[in-house]
Amino acid sequence: MNAIYYEEYDRKPRRRRKKRRRGGCLGRLLGRLIALALILAIVGCVALYWLPVSLFMVERGGDLALTDGLPAQPMNVLVLGVDVLNHGSQRSDTMMIASIDRGALKLTSLQRDTVVSIDGYGKTKINAAYAYGGAELAMRTVNQAFDMNVMRYVTVDFTVLVRLVDALGGIEVDITEAERQQINKNVSSSGSVFRPLGYEPKELLDSGVNTHLDGLQALGYARIRKIDSDFVRTSRQRTVIDAMLKKLRSVAWNPVVWARFASAGLSGIDTNLSPIELISLAEKALLSGELEQLRLPLDGTYTDDGSSLKITNSDKNIATLRAFIYGG
Repeated sequence: MNAIYYEEYDRKPRRRRKKRRRGGCLGRLLGRLIALALILAIVGCVALYWLPVSLFMVERGGDLALTDGLPAQPMNVLVLGVDVLNHGSQRSDTMMIASIDRGALKLTSLQRDTVVSIDGYGKTKINAAYAYGGAELAMRTVNQAFDMNVMRYVTVDFTVLVRLVDALGGIEVDITEAERQQINKNVSSSGSVFRPLGYEPKELLDSGVNTHLDGLQALGYARIRKIDSDFVRTSRQRTVIDAMLKKLRSVAWNPVVWARFASAGLSGIDTNLSPIELISLAEKALLSGELEQLRLPLDGTYTDDGSSLKITNSDKNIATLRAFIYGG
């Protein structure tokens, strides 16, 4: 406001301040809870419409080699990213453990070149478990390698990431010039896949702080590997998820965006989570604090021969993961 405005304002008769009602804060909180309930109801309706019938007959799989004695919460979900959702005939490009509880959301990236024992196949890279036996063998392998209790999974086709980001209107990520160039290369090379789906790849013109990325550009960013390493690539993947979560929270009380986001994602995933569990986890993620992140194997606990990572200190990785997820 300028000085003239203040002078005019000062000449006006002063109004009595209205006493704040004691129920004001409670009313706002109640309003938010009602809005959240409406959002979850909409997401639930979308889930019921879009999810395949098979998800209503939830199967937990066979022997997943669950580790005894671990707390029931948070819920640990194995997130598998693949090029095409074809139920296990390819290696998983991305493997993460999402640990979700009310007030906390934690992501642990598992390097895809990490060598572990896979039942029936001996020692090989961990991302081969999905190709050999689908999500069930992938969960069993993770549980055996890191003493975990994972019994839920979500397999995501990378085209879903594009639809999700676009449903949010894009995301903002800090981009270096080298990353910008790689994003443009990745977007260009994916044109043959996405043009038939109705997408027109666009060149990213700017780099810097809070650069706006559409869905294809976000995917191009998440898949960058050549300018540094696979370790940094997994960090970029977590960055994209964090940016999406922040964008979701910024539109948390907009049921239209949530419905669009839900319909964009639920039609392209494979999971053994029930619709009720999906809605519950969405609520917890929405109400969680800052995203916490970890990457395994830890520095100093593996050898790298240029094509695979061989863990030399399993106990340290297991202890660190357990402390990260459960505290202590």
